[in-house]
Amino acid sequence: RAADPAIIILPVEQEHFEWSLTNSAPLQSALQNFSGQIAYHLPSHKLLQLAKSTSLTLRPKNSQVPVQGPTVFTNGSGKTGKAIVTWKEESEWQVLEGHELGSAQLVELRAVAMAFQQFSQVPLNLVTDSAYVADITQRFDCSLLKEVNNAALFSLLKTLWCAIQVRVHPYYIPHIHSHTNLPVFTTEGNARADMLANPAWVAPQPDKIAQAKASHSFFHQSAHTLQKQFHLTPTES
Repeated sequence: RAADPAIIILPVEQEHFEWSLTNSAPLQSALQNFSGQIAYHLPSHKLLQLAKSTSLTLRPKNSQVPVQGPTVFTNGSGKTGKAIVTWKEESEWQVLEGHELGSAQLVELRAVAMAFQQFSQVPLNLVTDSAYVADITQRFDCSLLKEVNNAALFSLLKTLWCAIQVRVHPYYIPHIHSHTNLPVFTTEGNARADMLANPAWVAPQPDKIAQAKASHSFFHQSAHTLQKQFHLTPTES
């Protein structure tokens, strides 16, 4: 006839077992008629005893100093929806472009996620002028992801979080202020990312008639000459 053991030794702490017993119906059912003793300690193996007294932590991937790897620049524009990743390879600038509808922060998140996916196998320096994105990316190394009501935002956060979690190599992501005095390479890369993400600024068109009048008052040109030089109609000249 089978009989219950006199003692059950569990390699867990007592408070953990008691929590499990309180919250697990199958465990409660299994121990319902058990009348023996339950002990809580690790087996006597040296490695297990060492683990009990040793605190183990994961090596952080988020570096506080630049790492030996490529430097990429990201930018995103809420106006154009362009998410830009750009970097210099040998002497040529490379660019990776994506699109995301929404605020500038959402588009910038898309750009940073693209960068981590593109450079998943190497240490990475990533430069952004978005304090919001830099802060999130620095914290994602050792954080859990909580769902948010904004579906688009949560999707991007999850994509970025997953890309960081599967990384083996470290990354460095400083936040820089736009249009500040920085090393030439950093200024150039940041300006290039900004230019690629944002629409070109269109200068105001010159007033041809006003220019023609100013030219005539100085050079005393004829109407025919003004018409030809400033591309005016006969009526305007």
